[in-house]
Parts: sequence; C-alpha cells; structure tokens
Amino acid sequence: MTYSMVGKKKVAGAELMIDEHEWRSVLQVAQDGTFSLAAQHLFISQPSLSQCIKKIESELGAPLFDRSQTPVALTEAGQLYVRQAREMQRLHRELVARTADLAGLRTGSLSIGSSRTRSSCYLIKPLLEFHKKFPGIKLTVVDRSVSALREAVLQGQVNFVLLYGPLPEKQLQSVPLLKERVLLAVPEGSPLAQPFGGRQPVPYPQISFARLEGMPFIKLQAGRVMAGIYENLCRQVGTRPDVVLEATSIIGAAHICSEGLGATLVTDMLVRSWEWSKRPIFFELEEPVPPRELVAAYGAHQHLSLAARQFIELLRVGS
Repeated sequence: MTYSMVGKKKVAGAELMIDEHEWRSVLQVAQDGTFSLAAQHLFISQPSLSQCIKKIESELGAPLFDRSQTPVALTEAGQLYVRQAREMQRLHRELVARTADLAGLRTGSLSIGSSRTRSSCYLIKPLLEFHKKFPGIKLTVVDRSVSALREAVLQGQVNFVLLYGPLPEKQLQSVPLLKERVLLAVPEGSPLAQPFGGRQPVPYPQISFARLEGMPFIKLQAGRVMAGIYENLCRQVGTRPDVVLEATSIIGAAHICSEGLGATLVTDMLVRSWEWSKRPIFFELEEPVPPRELVAAYGAHQHLSLAARQFIELLRVGS
C-alpha cells in the first residue's frame, strides 16, 4: 500500500519522514487506548501496529506511549506528536475537500457526524437523494455521542456534525436546520390514552406533566439532553413518575414505550420520521419546553466542501 507523504522534520541530525500511515496509527492508539483495539480499527495485525509505533519512537528517540498502564497513556512526546498529527489530519482533509471541489461533485467524499437517533430519523432520505444526484461522492456517517461529535469536527475527522444549538465553542460555525418540539409519548394502553380509542387526535392534545405522577416512565440516562429536560419538568411541576427503565437513546425509549412499558419524552422529528410498529398516543406538554434547534456545525477555520454545502442545503430544504 502506498501512503501519501505529508510531513518531515529534523531529529538528531537526520531527516524524519512522517507519512499518513504512521500518524493515523498513533492517533488510533491514542483514541482507543489499547494496541489490540486500534489494530482492529486499522484492519492490521497487532504486531504490525506495534512495529510501526516502535519505528516512530526509535526515530524520535522517545516513547510515545506509557505502556505500564491500561489503557495506555500518552507521554509528553506522545502528546506533542498527537497535536501535530491532528493538524496534519486536518490539512490532509482540507486538501482532499478543496481538490474534490475542482471535480464539481463528480468524485470525492463526504463524512457526516451524527447521533444514532438523527441518523435513523433525519438522514436516511437526504442520503438517498444525495447519492442519486451525486453517485460519485462516497458518503460516510459517523454515529457518536455529542461530546465525541464536537471533538471529531474540531479535529477535522468529519466535514460537519449535527448538533443542537446554540454552540458555546467559538471554534465552531453553524448553519440552522430545524427546530424540534418535545412531545410526550404514552402507550396506547395507558389510562391517559384510553379516551382516544387508539386514534391519534390532530392537533396533538395538551397535557400537564403533573398527570404522570406515579405512572411508569422511561427516561434517558443522565448526561443526555432529554434527561435534563425530564429533570426540569419534574422540578417545574413538583412530580415524580415511576421510572421503570433508563434508556440509552430516544429511539430505544420510544420503541419500549410503544410496546407498553411506560410513557417517555420524544421529539416531533422522531414522530414524523420513525417507522413505528405500534404508535403511542402523542401529547403536547402544557409546561413550556423550549424547542431544540438542530444545526450543521463545522470548524470555524475549516473549509466547508462543495459536497458538504450541497448536503446541508438538502437538509434545510427537507426540514
């Protein structure tokens, strides 16, 4: 395999060549914390990866990783190397993006960072439409947590990410896409849903969150945006539902709700886009819950490729 040469520097009177294969290997180990997991993600053997890292360390004259602990930790030299490698990664992606612009969307690649919920409910149709219009563009969707998405776009690992605004980071710019309303989903068999006989009223009926006192409820795990909204509602109305499960995603909570385990909070985007096997009854909340603004975020000093701009426009038109 041929790797592109992206950097070189002097070490102890000799010229050290740093190629893409090497800095990608170091970054992967730094991210995964173990050589075995990094080797799996790089699709190479662990001995090959270890040999690559040892070669770099030999040329530098200093270890990059402290192997005495698990996960391995970066040494001071390793931290310096990773900072420079991430800058090389950013420059490499920008070069590829700018070169692809010259091809006029005939070739190139586009990497989008998103949560699992947004990937499943918001991106599928735009992805299909974009591929139909620009089949030469290779599309990649990276599903990660919100904090990991911010890190990925700041490091130039993806072209843009889908996040909720406003964004506190000055290093990020954003394009507004849509505003999501928070709704309450109630299983069809719930006493709160029985007056409607299994039919969804339109528009959504209103209900106070206080009506959920003591009722079975599926909440999101701590740290999730919807978990914070749930806690705010509990404090606002002074009520506590009976939490029967903590889910890891809105999709998971919504699916379990539809099977009858308990009520949960969802977004109108999920209601519109998700393929429901069984549909709960959806309510608007009487309590004020500010809508969440979904944005496409990218690095403030990052070149937003023509492919990325075209895809974002598809997202805005379809919102």
